[in-house]
Amino acid sequence: MAPYQYRHPATLRQIAHVRAGQAGPEAPHPAADFVAFVAYGVGFPLWWGRRDPAGLGFTRHRLGQALGWGAVAGIGWALYTYAAFGAGSSPPPLWPIQVVIGLPVWLLILSPFQEFFFRGGFQPRLQLALGRSPGLVVTAVAFTLWHAFPPLEGTLTATLPLSSLLGIHSTLGFGLLLGYVFQRTQNIAAPWLAHALGGIGLVLIGQMTFLRWVP
Repeated sequence: MAPYQYRHPATLRQIAHVRAGQAGPEAPHPAADFVAFVAYGVGFPLWWGRRDPAGLGFTRHRLGQALGWGAVAGIGWALYTYAAFGAGSSPPPLWPIQVVIGLPVWLLILSPFQEFFFRGGFQPRLQLALGRSPGLVVTAVAFTLWHAFPPLEGTLTATLPLSSLLGIHSTLGFGLLLGYVFQRTQNIAAPWLAHALGGIGLVLIGQMTFLRWVP
């Protein structure tokens, strides 16, 4: 058997049920739950804002500035993640391949379904109802609470301790940062890119892996 194996997508089935002790084949369809979260997170904001896509941040206006803000915020957050969770650690085995796999996963799945829902769909409405700053803060709090359901720590693909005090504070801080760059640019590309780059930071410190060592 080869020393490295690609993680079968079935490992993602553990995401929604690890803490309940249902992380094996007996888990009641967590893969379907995860797909439902992704579909809802992407589909509902797009449907809700179909008459005003610019209200969700889907616009070419200030696109270059949005990508710049997203890159700076994402790289900055990746550096914070290294300092907080990965200081002294070495890159995971075959890290270039891990990154090649992680880039489309974060850019096309994990980042957009969260950003379309929280920053594109949720935050603008809360800002209209509560004001800019309260709307941003409430969205960040909701983003933090969401990361406890389904629990994303302790799986074979991600081991970041999100339920620890540092994990909670870090998730809240990341939510505030993503909300701020969205406010600043009014373009969903900014938090979309920032979130994806922050996720790649997890891959680089070995907190999220797609390949495993098989002795």
